[in-house]
Amino acid sequence: MMGEIQERDWLYALLLVTGLGRKRIRVLYDVYGSVSEAVKNWEAADSFLKLPVKVSQAVREHIKEEKVLSLLQARGKGNVQYLCFLDQDFPEQLRHIPDSPLALFCKGDTSLLYQPSIGVVGSRRPTPYGKTCCSTLVKELSEQGLVIVSGLAYGIDGEAHLATLQSAGKTIGVLGCGIDQIYPSRHRELYRKIESFGLLISEYPPGTPPLPGLFPERNRIISGLCLGILVVEGAEKSGSLVTADCALEQGRDVFAVPGSIFSLVSAGPHNLIKQGAKLVTSSADVLEEWSHIFSPLQSTNRQQEGAIPPLDEHEKAVLRFLSYEGTHVDELISQLTPEAKQKVHRSLLQLETKGKIVSLPGGFFARR
Repeated sequence: MMGEIQERDWLYALLLVTGLGRKRIRVLYDVYGSVSEAVKNWEAADSFLKLPVKVSQAVREHIKEEKVLSLLQARGKGNVQYLCFLDQDFPEQLRHIPDSPLALFCKGDTSLLYQPSIGVVGSRRPTPYGKTCCSTLVKELSEQGLVIVSGLAYGIDGEAHLATLQSAGKTIGVLGCGIDQIYPSRHRELYRKIESFGLLISEYPPGTPPLPGLFPERNRIISGLCLGILVVEGAEKSGSLVTADCALEQGRDVFAVPGSIFSLVSAGPHNLIKQGAKLVTSSADVLEEWSHIFSPLQSTNRQQEGAIPPLDEHEKAVLRFLSYEGTHVDELISQLTPEAKQKVHRSLLQLETKGKIVSLPGGFFARR
């Protein structure tokens, strides 16, 4: 039976043990060379780790083959995707950061993990100036093709996600709790939109509550995924500066938006600039650092493409029946006239080309 359970599945079982933690699991992997070997030799491993009795008992329960198989069966029924460091498609940029995550639990479009991205962080209580700077810069950067990564928190995080979605860009929300926990609760609608049009990720297994100590930990994943971090407002000892520190430790670029010398939330970015972070007053300040990836003509070329051609009658009919949440192509076809049905695939392609809709996994299409 043990041969039917893959290495990544033994890891999954251990990740679900409350109190064991990634650092102990990493030690087991380093000592035994594989998770399955650690499981086979659990009595020795348990003695070596000196686990609390409760944790040790929980591990014994979780590594029973029938328990592992039941966990895998339950995992297969949900809409959460599981990626671990043993997988070939685990994001390469995360493999090499200090204290790298063992796994990611994902909801949404995982292809975004492999696209160029920038982290945007800042104050949870931004000024109107900070909000405007954030939305302006984020829209420009996302239009250039950068994925916007942030932490789904109040303030600048939420502004960054929202501005990206409003400009039909792509965004990743990195959670400091289980992927099934919506925190803060007032971001329920934003969570749903990111799940539909972007990506939500967490290194913590489903069911993990939003504990205070987990949020500083997730900052290393925000910076680790990205080419660099942009800080928009933040007090002298704010969480956004923790993310900037992670970025520096990981060899990522750090950018900061200057503010008023009389504002407390400008102290963080100003100190970063003093320490060598690049001062940012426009998206060009960021993009010129990555000119090997982004052409400075990209936005100009978009402007020169001219106005989007008008929609024909078939495209208008298709658009009328599509929702912002997503409509399955079969449901769409059932509502169309016989003539529109014959041209539905062409209409969908044209609408996507014109930026009116977006294609979602599983045969769904949604309005932008």
